[in-house]
Amino acid sequence: MKLFGLKLQVFILLFPLAAFSQSNQYLVEQADIYFKSGRYWDAFFKYRECAKIPEFSSENQINEQIKNSSRALYLTQKFKDYYALRKYDIAKENLISLVKINPDDPNRGEIAHITLAQGTELQRAAWRQRTPDATADMLKRAISYYYQAAKEGLMQESINAIKQCEYTIKQNQLPISDIVNTKELQKMQTEADIASPRGNKKPEVIIIPSLKTPLN
Repeated sequence: MKLFGLKLQVFILLFPLAAFSQSNQYLVEQADIYFKSGRYWDAFFKYRECAKIPEFSSENQINEQIKNSSRALYLTQKFKDYYALRKYDIAKENLISLVKINPDDPNRGEIAHITLAQGTELQRAAWRQRTPDATADMLKRAISYYYQAAKEGLMQESINAIKQCEYTIKQNQLPISDIVNTKELQKMQTEADIASPRGNKKPEVIIIPSLKTPLN
């Protein structure tokens, strides 16, 4: 009986400590959830709260996540600001840095959209070129971005854009013939058809005015 009573006393003494430890661990888990979901402001203060608890005050991971949350908050704002200004190179650079810190960041899918926007910008710039060679160069660069956007996840949108460029090249007899990889494009189209029931939708074709003679 004495042994049982001793065990009971020890349990009573240790139970609050165990419950307290579990409560503290929950705070860390909550901070991790905030961070992974892109709620960096909330994550920053939650990690700071954890760092004040003696149990976690010496843990490097907690202190590192405080820095990561602050950095991620900064990169998110920079990405959004430059994206809004259509400064795609800088926006993408900040977003890639952000995804390196948090691979689960909810904005990670925007990388492909930025790549597509970069290609679209070059495709539109082709309208403003004064020579067929300059137009061909712009379209070649645009297509390289479209292929990259397809690899990053925007398959059908990229296929449509590549076909638009291909149509322009043929219609205006531009000085490039091997710019579109037909086999690769067919493979991409097959993958897109499997992934989406709308894969067979015909692309909207953008026709650039004839550039057989230089524009004035």
